[in-house]
Amino acid sequence: MKTTTINRKVIGLLRQLSDDKNVFVEQNKHLKVTGIYGGQRRVLILYCSPSSTYQKKLRSTLRRFLRSLAIEVDLNSIF
Repeated sequence: MKTTTINRKVIGLLRQLSDDKNVFVEQNKHLKVTGIYGGQRRVLILYCSPSSTYQKKLRSTLRRFLRSLAIEVDLNSIF
């Protein structure tokens, strides 16, 4: 799966989980997704550089981010 496809799916998931169903995506070197979760503004940085382990690394990063929000999501449907 291409990195852009994976990033779009992750951004869509984060948009669904945010309080106001809105996220702000900014790119400098990496994609930075900012949203409000549980009343707090939170940021997740998505890596832009493609590699053979991109999907695995992003899944781990996303899982840690969601655990910090106390949200349980099946990531197998995304990846």
